[in-house]
Amino acid sequence: MSNYRWRDDPDTIARLVNANNIQTFATQQVMLKPNEVCALIVDGRIGDILTETLLKSMAGGFSRWLGDKIGATATDRRLLFAMSGPMDYWIPFEGQLTNGENAKGFANLRLKMNVEDVPKLLNYFANHPPILDRNGLIEIIRNEVIARVVTPCLASCSSAADLRTANFMEKFEMTAEIEMRNLLANLGFTLLKAFPITNPTDMELVQRHRAAVEAQTAGNQVNTESQIAHYTQTEEITLARIQMENNVKRAHARGQVTVELESQLKGLRAEEARWDAELNRDRGKMNLRVDEADAKAKRAMDMFAQVQTRKADRVQSQQEFQNQRMSAQNDLQSKMMEMAADHGALTPDVMAEFLRQQTAQKAVDSSNAATPSNCGCGVALQPGWKACPSCGSPIA
Repeated sequence: MSNYRWRDDPDTIARLVNANNIQTFATQQVMLKPNEVCALIVDGRIGDILTETLLKSMAGGFSRWLGDKIGATATDRRLLFAMSGPMDYWIPFEGQLTNGENAKGFANLRLKMNVEDVPKLLNYFANHPPILDRNGLIEIIRNEVIARVVTPCLASCSSAADLRTANFMEKFEMTAEIEMRNLLANLGFTLLKAFPITNPTDMELVQRHRAAVEAQTAGNQVNTESQIAHYTQTEEITLARIQMENNVKRAHARGQVTVELESQLKGLRAEEARWDAELNRDRGKMNLRVDEADAKAKRAMDMFAQVQTRKADRVQSQQEFQNQRMSAQNDLQSKMMEMAADHGALTPDVMAEFLRQQTAQKAVDSSNAATPSNCGCGVALQPGWKACPSCGSPIA
């Protein structure tokens, strides 16, 4: 007796097995775990639904083969295996907010299957291969999730700030639970949790860059004021030292140098040495803060440059796709004109209609291929931008 494994991939959700196709010398058995369910289908009827048990003599073996030969077993024996434990499904989406900003991200749906709902999977296997995995289920529910849940929820957000609120999360989950109930119930699934994960929008990236620049400017201003204050203190100590030295020289010249003046001079020199040490220490700290701020600014500019590069690549890809489509359309229209000429159907009306359609198509393609303009600050603007990333001016 050997063990039969119905699930070798962690993404596998369900499998429909024809027991008559398992022809082995040893009898096959299956160990059903607490999160695994098996529904028995004998001669077109749904039998027992098992879980947390050892299913012995599932298929194979000499006795099963002999029973099939003499007609002592069922004609059609199928086993429907399924995972009943919760599984997460990530559905990518792209939508638009009320203010026109694009929002991209993933919708996470956490689904589970009740033991008594496992036979409902036969609705899926009636028109699909006998294996259902995570990607297959995502393809089934993806369009309905985007149309019924994601698009209405994004349309209710006036700005990117609304995407980060708890009200939006709660509304998204409630909408998913209501709108997806029928489809999931037909497949035997139950929705446990639903929440969206959205990427930063273009305006959020611009605001982040503006905040980083303002913080760097403020830090430089503070460092400058601190350095000026230290220079002022150093200047006062130096002037006091010079004045004291002049007094000492005068006292020596007169022979009236006293111990008190010498003590004052030593104290001033000690104070000057202490201030020099503090100035060097503060100057080192300031240099460290300046270097750290420069590194953060450089990292922010590198990230912004990467975003611009990806946008430029996307615009280039769109232009190449448009050129290929125009070339294909021109070839197709040329072949159609040749076929019309071969069959004697090339009339002046046909030529006029062909020229009219070709002119209209080129007008549409030229309007879509608008070249990027420049902002008043000199930065080249790319298609789809809502504001200038350098000066923050809105783009009409």
